[in-house]
Amino acid sequence: MKITVLGSAAAEAMPALWCECETCAIARERGGRDVRRRTSYCIDDDTLVDFGPDAFWQTTSFNIDLRKIDRIVFTHRHSDHLNPLDLAWRRDGFSVVTKPLKVFGSRPVFVRLMKEVAGEGAAFRLEELRIVPQLLQHGKRIEDGGLGILPLAANHDVGGSPFVHVFSRGGRKVLICNDTGFPPEATWELLTGQGIDAAFIDCTCGIANPDVANGHMGVNTVVKVRDRLMACGALKPDAQVFANHFSHNGHALHADLEAFFAPKGIGVGYDGLVVSC
Repeated sequence: MKITVLGSAAAEAMPALWCECETCAIARERGGRDVRRRTSYCIDDDTLVDFGPDAFWQTTSFNIDLRKIDRIVFTHRHSDHLNPLDLAWRRDGFSVVTKPLKVFGSRPVFVRLMKEVAGEGAAFRLEELRIVPQLLQHGKRIEDGGLGILPLAANHDVGGSPFVHVFSRGGRKVLICNDTGFPPEATWELLTGQGIDAAFIDCTCGIANPDVANGHMGVNTVVKVRDRLMACGALKPDAQVFANHFSHNGHALHADLEAFFAPKGIGVGYDGLVVSC
């Protein structure tokens, strides 16, 4: 599988639009890997994981052809991961779209999607957007187009049925585990023995709050999650592991994160990173 990191930031992006903090000031000056779009991923050119407010910038910057996308898999309903209005432009009159799009998510994802699209008067049924809804449930694996999707409960967005996901194709597996604190035990039970080849782990709270473990994670918790993944056989011994989903409030620039994680054998995500496994 090929995974392209289309974004590596938390909700405010980085540098945050209005922020006057030193971290954002340096990011504006340096540019490069310190400029982070809201987190999402592309798998094998046919699958998006999340579709947030930076979708236009991401797809044009990284040559993602949305006409080739067969499915979007949502982690949860928050606005930095779900941008309903950019899906509304699929409707007749806005765009010429004939290809159906499968959208995988929890019930709260579809509630928010339809509420906002209908509120704008853009569409009142998903069929108008040529969207085929696929409801996800914790622990219920789905296969579509040769891609396996195993949604697992996340420690995030109480009441919103958020997920982390194990994706599988061609005998390879990838764990996307951002927007979560230390996962709940029900998730660890299903991760045990998975034999995952690559993992992306939440690091929203960065260096400023290293031990945060509820809702999001700091750098020390990322290491603890990686270590437990290794101990329970969720990761293969040679698995690639990356921290991702960074907030400017974590007060860590890309070089700071690399300095912390490199000795621990963990990579640092950035916009445009391509990982093959």
